[in-house]
Amino acid sequence: MRSYFIVLAFAIALWSAPSSTAELYAGAGKQSIVPPFPMPMGGFGDRLGFFEGVHDEIYARALFLDDGETKIVIIGSDLMSVDEELTALTRTKIHAVTGIPEQNILVSCAHNHSAPSYYQYESDFDKDKARGFFAERFAAAGIEAYENRSPAEAGFRAGEVAGATRNRQQDNEVVVDTQLGVLRVEKKEGREIIAILFNFTGHPVILGSKNLLLSGEYPGAASRTVESVLGGVALFTQGACGDVTVHRSGDPFLEVERLGRLLAGEVIKTAESIRPNEDVSLDSAFETFALDRKELRPLAEAQRRLDEARTALDAAKAADAPRPILRQHENRVRLLTTLERQSFELQEGTLDLSPTYPGSVHVLRIGGLVLVGVPGELFVEYALEMRQRTLQSTGMHLCLVGYANGHVGYIVTPRAMETGGYEASVARVHHKSGRILTERAMRLVNAMVR
Repeated sequence: MRSYFIVLAFAIALWSAPSSTAELYAGAGKQSIVPPFPMPMGGFGDRLGFFEGVHDEIYARALFLDDGETKIVIIGSDLMSVDEELTALTRTKIHAVTGIPEQNILVSCAHNHSAPSYYQYESDFDKDKARGFFAERFAAAGIEAYENRSPAEAGFRAGEVAGATRNRQQDNEVVVDTQLGVLRVEKKEGREIIAILFNFTGHPVILGSKNLLLSGEYPGAASRTVESVLGGVALFTQGACGDVTVHRSGDPFLEVERLGRLLAGEVIKTAESIRPNEDVSLDSAFETFALDRKELRPLAEAQRRLDEARTALDAAKAADAPRPILRQHENRVRLLTTLERQSFELQEGTLDLSPTYPGSVHVLRIGGLVLVGVPGELFVEYALEMRQRTLQSTGMHLCLVGYANGHVGYIVTPRAMETGGYEASVARVHHKSGRILTERAMRLVNAMVR
């Protein structure tokens, strides 16, 4: 028990101790990202055609922070994914106007499945035009945040939302992230809210593949509610939701509002309990590296493994095995079926899979809060590990920001590559990628504690 209080005291000291003689400045921006031209929608393989209307506005939101030595910009958006090209364009545009170092700009999205997507392979669709439009809107939000800067204070606290999510790969409510991280940024005089940055973990897939109306989904609904109650800009960042989805039932649009209110209520409660501090130091570290593609066995071995899995499934059915056991065998057969097909395509030279993919880790420190941005759908186990290790080694709080500065697809655990499931079957990077990202992130985090 005594060690717990020592760690807690250390965390409070890190947050509250004056570490910068300069005044904190902050600003926020918000720009609509509804395209003025037809676009496909992403997120579901069976969704065809372009969006047909707008149910609720979708946005890019930005937070600018400056402690006198380091300037950073955090962008959150209602898109499903951002790639390296969009990130680079956005950073270049913001830097050209503000002078903020490009590597200090984090570009992320909510992984919203009811958003336009320039990843769709439509022959009559101009991807570069769409990417350019989003970069312009993202940059406008970042520049607006910079121009709105004023003396500020900031503080962080973690709330909790339990019972809203489940681990879809393991089919349980145990291996999930129930933390709702809240950063409150307000004007130094008068306590007027500049921005609320909140972080939660769960796939925004409530509206489903049949929906062709743009929507901010549950993160958008939560942001609207927070902004209407507290004011300022409410910027959502998605966690490590690679294997975490949200519970939903009934009318999808009503469910979006229900879950949005659930999150917003916790955000508001948590934000109102925060006592901001003007002495908040900042730091930023961005690192790029290559991630290997996933392992594909020679075709003969892939076929043998698939045959063995099918035999095991047939035996389980013949033995009248319990449904959870059958599901495990079925998931493994699905995975090995996909891998066998990909091994064949690799042998034939028709597989569209790069030897490596552009990985990155972006670590931002805001006082006693650490944001770790990774470029894809990280499994939640890695985020939980990073948070615990960060608290133990530095006393700081951690929020994992997924879908940041790029997109390499699912980043699964070695366990998932054995048990199967949708995520493992469509993953592009090697199952060791999550470990690589975790260790590189921890090295950057620990280097920030001087």
